[in-house]
Amino acid sequence: MTIEMRTLNVRKLDECTALYIDVFNRDPWNDGWTYEDARERLGDIFRHPKFNGIGMYDGDQLIGFLAGHKEKWLSGQHFYMNEMCVKKESQGKGAGTLLISELERLCQQSDITRIYLLTARDGQAEAFYRKNGYYISPKMMMMAKRLNG
Repeated sequence: MTIEMRTLNVRKLDECTALYIDVFNRDPWNDGWTYEDARERLGDIFRHPKFNGIGMYDGDQLIGFLAGHKEKWLSGQHFYMNEMCVKKESQGKGAGTLLISELERLCQQSDITRIYLLTARDGQAEAFYRKNGYYISPKMMMMAKRLNG
């Protein structure tokens, strides 16, 4: 296995959409994404003016990616990670940690001082991010309001 990190752009949207559906329509998520909905979601992320994405390839095969964007904050630049996924067969073997490490390296080169993300509580994703040094911010929280019309 020869792992290579590559910068993503909108030309890789279909490839990323296929992996996204394969990952998030399986256990433990079982989200039920259609191709069209997943492509629209990722397209919105990939077309953000400050988009940055990293694809992890084994030869020509995409086995993982992360996607997000830079944001200006009072204390400097932050990176918001919208999505990250790793092919089921590559999970638990260090692929996700390699992706996160590459993101951190690139952020440090660009004077980005903080990475933040949203993830489900008490699941595999939370455990993965905690293992990689992420924490629940004491200063921030996610709030939501359901709009039923």
